[in-house]
Amino acid sequence: MSHDHGGGPKHPGTATSVLLVGRPNAGKSSVYNRLTGGDAKVGNFPGVTVDVLAADLTLPGGVPVRVLDLPGVYSLDVTLDPGTDEGVARSFVEGVVAEGSRAALVQVLDASQLAAGLALTRELLARPLPLLVVLTQRDVLADEGRALSVEPLRAALGVPVIAVNARDPSSRATLLGAVAALVAEGARPRVRPDDAWDAAELERAAIRDADAVDARALRRRARTERLDRLLLHPVAGPAIFLGLMVGLFAAVYAVADPASRALDFAVQHGGRLLARPFGHGLLGSFVVDGLLGGAGTVLAFLPQIVILTAAMELLDSSGYLARGAFLVDGVLRRFGLGGRAFVPMLTAHACAVPAIAATRILRDPRERLTVILVLPLLTCSARIPTYGLLLAAFFPGRAWLQACLFVALYLLGGAAAVVVALVLRRSATKGRRLPLVLEMPEYRSPDPRAVARACAVAARRFVRDVGVVILACGAVLWALLHIPAPGAADGARADASAMERSIGASLGRSLEPVTRPLGFDWRINVGLIGSFGARELMVGTLGVISGIEDAGDHPESLATRLRTARDARGQRRYTARTGVALLVFFVFACQCMSTLAAVRRETRSWRWVAFITAYTYALAWAAAWVASRAAAMLGLD
Repeated sequence: MSHDHGGGPKHPGTATSVLLVGRPNAGKSSVYNRLTGGDAKVGNFPGVTVDVLAADLTLPGGVPVRVLDLPGVYSLDVTLDPGTDEGVARSFVEGVVAEGSRAALVQVLDASQLAAGLALTRELLARPLPLLVVLTQRDVLADEGRALSVEPLRAALGVPVIAVNARDPSSRATLLGAVAALVAEGARPRVRPDDAWDAAELERAAIRDADAVDARALRRRARTERLDRLLLHPVAGPAIFLGLMVGLFAAVYAVADPASRALDFAVQHGGRLLARPFGHGLLGSFVVDGLLGGAGTVLAFLPQIVILTAAMELLDSSGYLARGAFLVDGVLRRFGLGGRAFVPMLTAHACAVPAIAATRILRDPRERLTVILVLPLLTCSARIPTYGLLLAAFFPGRAWLQACLFVALYLLGGAAAVVVALVLRRSATKGRRLPLVLEMPEYRSPDPRAVARACAVAARRFVRDVGVVILACGAVLWALLHIPAPGAADGARADASAMERSIGASLGRSLEPVTRPLGFDWRINVGLIGSFGARELMVGTLGVISGIEDAGDHPESLATRLRTARDARGQRRYTARTGVALLVFFVFACQCMSTLAAVRRETRSWRWVAFITAYTYALAWAAAWVASRAAAMLGLD
C-alpha cells in the first residue's frame, strides 16, 4: 500500500479510482484511515483535510484501486473558488466525470445528521458514477438509545448503503467488501427509483428510538445541550473562549520555546562539526551560516507548527472549534469577515505560514483572499525576540512599561488586521458575503492517533512547501551580508567588519534617504534586510554589526550596546524615538519570506505577493513616522 498527496485526477494503470466524498464532520477521513491506514486528519471542522490524499490498495479478489480522500464539501452544484476545500472536491469529481475515467463514489454520511447529508446524496446520484453510501456515527446513535436501519435508505436511494463504526478495526472488512462489490458492478448501468424522496421523512424512517432506552442514553442525549448552554452562553461563552485561547498560546510558547532552543543547539553543534572540513573561510561560512542557518530557521518554526496543530486538532476533534467560530462570527462580520476566519487568524499568532494554508476552510473566495492579505499583520511568535530586544534596550528597568508596550504591540497588530480587512472588503475584495454555514458536531473524545497523524502531516507540508524557499533565500541573504561590495574597502574604516563592507551594507546605506525620517541608519536597515529571511534574524544581524558574537543567545549585551551607541559627534545614535518607530515598523512590515512563499503557493500569483509587500511596508513606514513624532511630543528623545 502506498500513499501520496495529489492535486488532481491520477489513475495508475487500469486501477479504478474510489473517491471518498462527504460533508465536513461526517467521518470521511476516519473511513479513509480505516480503509488504508493513511495519514488523513480526523476532524470536526471544515478544512481539516486540506490535501487530496491517495492510497493504492488491493480489494478482495485482487482488484487494484486507488482510494482518494477529497476535502469536505457541502454541495457540488454551487459555484466555488477552486482554491478552497469545497472547490478542490468539486473540481476533482467534475474532472473524473469529464475524463470518463474508471471511478466510483463513496459518500460518507454522518448518521446523526442524516437529513442534512442527504442533500449531497441527491447531487451525487445525478453524477454518472456508481455510488456507495457509508453511514458513520452508528455507535453515537446507539449510545443515545437510537436504532439505525439502512433498509429504508437502500429502497429510496437505489444504491448500496452500509453502516459502520470507523473506529472499530473490524469495520475494515465490511468497507472493503462493499467497495469491491461497488467496483465490480460499476460498469453496469444503474436503475434508480424516483428521486422524489423527502430527506426529513427518510431520516425518520431510518432512525428510531430503541426498544429500551436506559438513563445513560438519555443523559448522553442531553450532554451536548447542557454543554452548549454553558459554552455558547452570551456571557460565560466568550469568557471561556478567551481563557482557552490564552491557555493555548501560553502552551505554544511554553512548550515550543524549549523545543526550539534544543533544535537551535543541535544546529549550532552541527555547524561546529561542519566547520572542521570546510574551514572558517567563505565556503565554510556559506555552508554553516547560509545553508545550515537556513535549515535552523526551518527547524525553529517546526515546534510551533506541530504544537499549534496538536492544540487545534484537540479543540477540533472535541467539537469545540465550531463553537468558537460561532462565538466570534458576530464580531468579525462587522469587519467583512465571518466566524470561520477566526481559525486562520488564531493560527497566525503562532505562525502565519500554517495560517495561510488554513484559509482553505473559507467558502467565499473573496473573504479567503482578504484573510490571506491581512494575516501578516497579526503578531506571530517570530516577532517576540525583536520586541524583547528593543524594549530592553530603550525602556530598561521599567518592567510595567515594557509589559504594557508588549501587550499594545499585540493589540495594534490585531486592530490593524481587522481595519485593513474592512477596507479591503469595501474595495479590492468587495463582494457578496456568504452566511455562516456550520454544523455543531457532538462533543467527542479526541483520538490521539489522529492528532499525531495531523502533526506529522503539518510538519511534512511545512518542510516541503516552505523549507526549500527559506533555504534558497537564506543563501541569497548570506551572499548579500558577506560578499564585499565593489569599492567598499576604499572608503571603509580600518577596523570595519566584513559585514560593514558587504553588499548588504551598501544596500542599507542606499536605503537611508527613505528610512532616515524614522531614525533608522544603515545598520538598522541591514538588520531589516537580514530579518527578511526570518524575523528572529534581526537580533543576530544587529549583533554581528555591533561586534557582538552570539547576540541571539545574549540579547542583554546587545541591548546595552544599542542603548549606549554614540555617533562620530558623541551623540546617542539611537533614542527611545528610534526604538518606538522600529517596534511599530515591525508590527506592520511583512518581514518574512516564508510567509510570502506561502501566499504565492495559496494564491498562485506573484501579484498578491507584491501587493502584500507594498501595502505592509507603506503602512509600516507611515505608522513608524507617526509613532516617532508622537514619541517626540511625549519627550522620549
